[in-house]
Amino acid sequence: MDLGPLLPGRIPGTLVSDRLRSNIASGQKQLVKYQEMVATGQRYFIPSEAPSSAIRSISLQKLLDRKGQMLTNINADKATLSVTESALESVSDGLNKAKQLITGGIGDSVSSAERQGLATEAGTVLRQLINTGNTQFRGRYLFSGSENGQAPLSLLGENAVRYEGDAFSIDSFIDLGVKQSNNVDGVTAFGALSPAIGRDVNPALSLSTRLSDLYAGQGVRLGSISVSLSASPPTQTIDLTQVQTVADLKATIEAAFPASAVTVGINPANNGLLITPASGTVTVSDVNGGFVAADLGIRSAAAATITGGDLNPKLTGKTLLASLNGGTGIGATAGNGLRIVNGATTKTVDISSASTVEDLQNLLRDPSLGLSVEINAAGTGLDVRTRLNGANFSIGENNGTNAQLLGIRTTTATTPLSELNFGRGVPVGNGLKLEITRRDGTTASVDLATAVTVQDVLDRINAVDPGNLVASQVPVGNGIRLTDNSGAGALTVDGNEIATALGLDGTSPGPSTNALDGRDPNFKEGSGSLNLLARLQDALNRSDNNELTRLNGLIDKEIARVNQIRGEIGGRLKTLDDMENRLKDSEVDTKAALSEEFDADLADVIAQITTFQTTFEATLKIAAQTMQLSLANYL
Repeated sequence: MDLGPLLPGRIPGTLVSDRLRSNIASGQKQLVKYQEMVATGQRYFIPSEAPSSAIRSISLQKLLDRKGQMLTNINADKATLSVTESALESVSDGLNKAKQLITGGIGDSVSSAERQGLATEAGTVLRQLINTGNTQFRGRYLFSGSENGQAPLSLLGENAVRYEGDAFSIDSFIDLGVKQSNNVDGVTAFGALSPAIGRDVNPALSLSTRLSDLYAGQGVRLGSISVSLSASPPTQTIDLTQVQTVADLKATIEAAFPASAVTVGINPANNGLLITPASGTVTVSDVNGGFVAADLGIRSAAAATITGGDLNPKLTGKTLLASLNGGTGIGATAGNGLRIVNGATTKTVDISSASTVEDLQNLLRDPSLGLSVEINAAGTGLDVRTRLNGANFSIGENNGTNAQLLGIRTTTATTPLSELNFGRGVPVGNGLKLEITRRDGTTASVDLATAVTVQDVLDRINAVDPGNLVASQVPVGNGIRLTDNSGAGALTVDGNEIATALGLDGTSPGPSTNALDGRDPNFKEGSGSLNLLARLQDALNRSDNNELTRLNGLIDKEIARVNQIRGEIGGRLKTLDDMENRLKDSEVDTKAALSEEFDADLADVIAQITTFQTTFEATLKIAAQTMQLSLANYL
């Protein structure tokens, strides 16, 4: 028998029961959530519970993590810089000791034995500086630059100190977008690489030149240009925003017109662009306030040909040696090359296999040469430095013009006389003359009182008997060469102060085909404390008062320089302290903001739990009563 019609409350009762069950389950889940909030202090546990707040919380947490890492960086940097400053303090002490040794060693009243004792002390100070330069901290050599996995300094047999590091800094973030160097490289601390040798070698523009390498790497501001040909269809607006090389530029402009209507090439000076229409005139302008035509040097009113200005391409490792010096190259390399003197090493470097700057760099980075070879910061030429301190260094020719045209010959015709002999110069103003006894027995007195450069010296000598008494630079190495066809006797330059300073004193026996080749008067050297200590030891051993006098002034400058570096480290440490305080203050603010978004208000949660428990208990009582209903309740 169907009791449905007699039990009108059955279906509503089922719905109430289901709803109560659902409310109980939901209440249990909410109670668990409240309990988790009390236990963990969190307002929510998955982002979907509070999407907007979760996004803000995640961002704030990331910010806290980044600032925490920056605080870690700052603490590490402070420790490293503090140890570095302490090491440089010992360098200052060593230089002050060297100053005392010079003072004690200068003068004729000091005996040879006394100077030998002072030289021994100088050697001890030098070795102490080497040990300081090889200081390690937390597994890292402090003064190696970016090459901090190996000891930077070593003492060679000829009492020269070799530096194996580089001049690069190691930076770390100390705030959002703020970096600071946390090291002092050996070049900065010790002058461990000599001042750079190199000049602008004017690389030519080519089709492969990247537009980003123009203007020594500054590049050009890309955009659109307007090009009009008087003998062609209407003006074309050409989008150059995607071009990367001169070849791309050429193809893009030429493709905008009928075939052969306009040609884009390199100007006669090999340093800029050349735009030539097949007939008539061409006009180029920028559009929409752009700058690319102006930057490329081709913005022009109507002209039969537009010849662009110098775009000064940047020197790169891929630059061809043949494109240097405006495209004239560096002369024949076969059988020529470079003659390099570096301490005890004299070597002729065959560069005939090199076609690019990178090829040349790899040849000159041969460890046996002891050189650092980089492209200079301006992107205009090479920077070649010796890694040896306390050693003489020079780059000369080997019967060619390669060194000169690479911009790395240490003595050229334009070298100032004041630069020779490690800056002691040539005493051209002391009233002496260059006295030359010619092969025919006659004497030529050459007045160099107004000479300023090596070329001036050559010109004065060549003016004595043009074509017969000839002065030039030596074809191998560096120095001045004299030839004289006046007779068959000896050619002699008297050894006065001027001749000695020029490296030209000496005699060449007959016949006239023999040349008198002078010595190199312009060796280069390191500029820092290692070089000075090594040369001090040598000067004391040789009882060389002139050299001791020179070193005396240089050590004063070096003491001031090292103290300045120590001051700069102090400034960096102060910056780190200030930044640390700022980050800690910022961390407090960020944590407060994160707490507002993410942390539960425990007092409020507990109050909600109390209220919820009362409500939940009432629900349970109602459910208990409702769930006890049976058929008898409906009869």
